Amino acid sequence: MSQNISLLTLIALPSLIFFSMSASADTSIVVNFGPYSSAQAAGNSEAEVDWYDADRTDDAVCTEAFAALELQRCLRIMTGRHNDFNIVDDDSIPEGELILIGSPAGNAAAAKMAGQLDINVGEIAKLGREGYRIKTATTDGRRITLIAGGGREGTLFGVYDLLHRLGCRWFSPAEFDEELPRAEWNPTFDATERPAFEVRGFYVWEKRGSPEFVLWMARNRLNLWTVHMDEKPLMRKLGLKLQCGTHDVSWRFISPKSDYPYDHPKFDGDENKPADPYPISDSFRGDADGNGKLSYFEAHAEWYPMVDGRRVPGVEQWSGVNFCTSNKDAVAEFTKNYVQSLIDGDFRGADVAEMWMLDVGKWCQCPRCKAAGTPTDRNLLVVHRFDKEIKKARREGRLNRPVAIRFLAYADVIEPPTRPLPDDFDYQTCTAAFFPITRCYAHNFDDPSCGRNAPFQKQLDGWIKKPDRHYRGQVCIGEYYNVSYFRSLPICFMHSMAADIPCYHRLGARQFHYMHATTARWGSKALTNYQMARQLWDADADCELLWRDYFQRRYGPAADVMTRFYASLEKMLINAEALKNNWHGFAGRLNRGDKNLFPDPHLQYRRDSEAKGSGPSLVEMVAAGEECRRLIDEALKMPAPDRIKSRLIEDERVFAYAERTLRYYDQCVRAFQLAWAGKKDEARPHYEEARRVADLLRRDTWATGACYKENFEVNGFNATFAEGALDQLAKLLDVPEKR
Repeated sequence: MSQNISLLTLIALPSLIFFSMSASADTSIVVNFGPYSSAQAAGNSEAEVDWYDADRTDDAVCTEAFAALELQRCLRIMTGRHNDFNIVDDDSIPEGELILIGSPAGNAAAAKMAGQLDINVGEIAKLGREGYRIKTATTDGRRITLIAGGGREGTLFGVYDLLHRLGCRWFSPAEFDEELPRAEWNPTFDATERPAFEVRGFYVWEKRGSPEFVLWMARNRLNLWTVHMDEKPLMRKLGLKLQCGTHDVSWRFISPKSDYPYDHPKFDGDENKPADPYPISDSFRGDADGNGKLSYFEAHAEWYPMVDGRRVPGVEQWSGVNFCTSNKDAVAEFTKNYVQSLIDGDFRGADVAEMWMLDVGKWCQCPRCKAAGTPTDRNLLVVHRFDKEIKKARREGRLNRPVAIRFLAYADVIEPPTRPLPDDFDYQTCTAAFFPITRCYAHNFDDPSCGRNAPFQKQLDGWIKKPDRHYRGQVCIGEYYNVSYFRSLPICFMHSMAADIPCYHRLGARQFHYMHATTARWGSKALTNYQMARQLWDADADCELLWRDYFQRRYGPAADVMTRFYASLEKMLINAEALKNNWHGFAGRLNRGDKNLFPDPHLQYRRDSEAKGSGPSLVEMVAAGEECRRLIDEALKMPAPDRIKSRLIEDERVFAYAERTLRYYDQCVRAFQLAWAGKKDEARPHYEEARRVADLLRRDTWATGACYKENFEVNGFNATFAEGALDQLAKLLDVPEKR
């Protein structure tokens, strides 16, 4: 729990006089430079640091010197004291007020003054690597503020927390979303902090992002991003954990089409390859396709799934049928190749390996696989084997860092295991990632009246809460605040998150991330990411206070108007799961021109008050969007500083994409309804308006980008998942098709 207790007790008049004199003196920031001549050199030395060796001294020097630089920059801007807050090495204690950066375990000046500050090094260490202590005290007539982390990460987060307490905000990675208000340096801190969730961030499987984005993450005390970004030393300096792997790991490491990597005794032309460690298969096929090479499937068809009584390749890049997980040689080859990638391949440097089988994949039907239990039971046996392979590589010195595993509790493997796990299953290194895809956001996760969420709650209870459960480890929540079919719509989840994140924490989850986060062009989506960061650090955060602070600081004179804008935006889009799901949602039905466009009680054209579990109707959503338009236009007309104007302009540009999406849907629905009622003349103006809006959406590739690669070339019209509605209407209305 956060604390902020004043320690400035004025005991006697002589102390008051001395303190007043010293308060006017310069304030020095003291940090360990290590072998470097300056904080600038130390704080920007990330490319020289060996982030993977056992010696963490150089890691701490780099991160904590960088923290000092961040503190210096912000304090100089905020106070206007541009020649003050000089950074000095920790080998001496200068005169005047001090800010000590780093634990007494690594900062010599802090170690000398620990007793005077009543700081216990052991207690700081107990806070964990990301926890920290901030304390202000007056000793020997001068004021001293200590920011000490249990690890270098904690010190960095402590600096950002201190700045937050002074009013600093980083609402998005955009330069205009940095808020550094005028302030006096008059510290009275006594705070002890540690995060509620140990994993906090975003799940990503590809190369994207920017230095500005990962710096925003650190400034908001998040800690999970992807190994595929080039700036690994920067991410290490910022304390981020790097993850790798997705549904394609089977394809990467045991694709049936990949060349067999060994010298097979029955195949000529591969003699330069390593000796084959596996027995010759009874189903050896030779070069069946005649391409002069031997593939995995040709060498070992028995490694691949049995479907309808015969072995098939099965494994496609992301989908298909999973390999035969009861075949110990197949599992050995898969896990060996995955670990090798962690050592020196595409996944080198990763701290977390995602052990995901194919996306909603089918499973082998051979008798041994069936005997191994449910898909979840089988999956956990592969996870167990993978973990043992990682530990073996660690023991042998081939892998020089710990690597945690996150495995899926999702779709085909979302049900908890039905059998006991192996006795040596390591619950410390293997974590279930629970992904409630297709969950409803119009209702809280634990709302028993919601027909979509209630099954997910039951499944999560089976993983994390039921007394007789077989799995006894941690659970990472995998949310979908920008699931693929949302296509970067500026959905406002403020009340959903305010309820759901504490709910997940109460259930026992201590890890959290969400998929498909945009890395720029956030507009109003900044609130989702900013609020998530605050709640993941403090699960009991007062969201009402958080929102008031956000609106006031981000929008200044437009705060009241934008508060109402977000309330309407939430109503406009919170039912997006029922609206946009391209598998079984409204958009798919609209695309096909289904006669019954609204069979789902979650989404009706007009609200039926009797409909159980209903969310905002399309009519209500459109009306809320019209109110949003009125409010954003009003806000844009208000006089405001340039940085606030820039925020409003970006908000409006992202909102326009959502506004047009809903208008397209609504005009198509009206045209369909009138056409089916035999009123084609009345339907045609709605069809023409839908075409006009579709053209505007086609021109917009800006709002849908900055997400996963599939989105980079998507335009706003593609993103509706209802492109076919125009063709369907053209046929109904007997008008020529137009493109």
